[in-house]
Amino acid sequence: MSDPTVLLTNDDGIDAPGLCALYEALSTVASVTIVAPRTNQSAVGRSLSYGRNGTEADRPNLADGVFSCHVPAVERELGYAVDGTPCDCVIAGVRGLEEPFDLVVSGCNPGANLGASVLSRSGTVSAAMEAALLGTSAVAVSVDTIGYGEAMTTDAFEHATDIAADLVGDVIDADTDETPALVNLNVPRPDRPITGAAVTRPAQRYEMSAERVDGGFSIRNPLWEEIANGDVDESGADRHAIVNGRVSVSPLTASGEYAPTEAVQRFAERIDGER
Repeated sequence: MSDPTVLLTNDDGIDAPGLCALYEALSTVASVTIVAPRTNQSAVGRSLSYGRNGTEADRPNLADGVFSCHVPAVERELGYAVDGTPCDCVIAGVRGLEEPFDLVVSGCNPGANLGASVLSRSGTVSAAMEAALLGTSAVAVSVDTIGYGEAMTTDAFEHATDIAADLVGDVIDADTDETPALVNLNVPRPDRPITGAAVTRPAQRYEMSAERVDGGFSIRNPLWEEIANGDVDESGADRHAIVNGRVSVSPLTASGEYAPTEAVQRFAERIDGER
């Protein structure tokens, strides 16, 4: 039986250490092809290059009935570096390559992607959402880095990418009816012992503040400060799991809703039982 096939992408760029670490881990369980942005595309959400590439003369004019755009790509040893967004990469890989993929994996992102308000903002999670909307199951992988004082080298991602490879095996092996359309996996930071795993829902609280400072604005996210201080009390939510040193695995729909499945439950119970 041939190995399952995985399309790997991210939002930090094709040379990011998190992508390299995830490629190595996934290669132990699947045949992996990379289609990733050539440059850092963090926090672009579900943006597409459509309508923004090239000069004004090159850009499609919807009034003229032009509904396509050219996204440059360079072939690399392990796949393609694309001058575009994470969602561009997923569309290019899922629809533009001849090989069908069993799963799309996005990551590994340095920085957790937690909370319902973050899902559509994150390039990492948005790439997985794009895949699910195109009919291919997907996993977004992120690792918490709040308070982590060292550089995130490839080695620093290994604890997270090994867990991701374990989850990918569950998702691929699951029956069709059980395969989640979208899973958002977040792993505690590298210097913290993992105390277990929890099937979580995206936290619902959202707070942002801004004030005028030096001719501009200072924009502040108090929720990240709560995570850093360990003050999160939204039991059952992804942020609560991470603060308590647990792997957070959120089974969602393509629209970002919580959608628990047996495959994800089995994964969480196995990881929980090993800690």
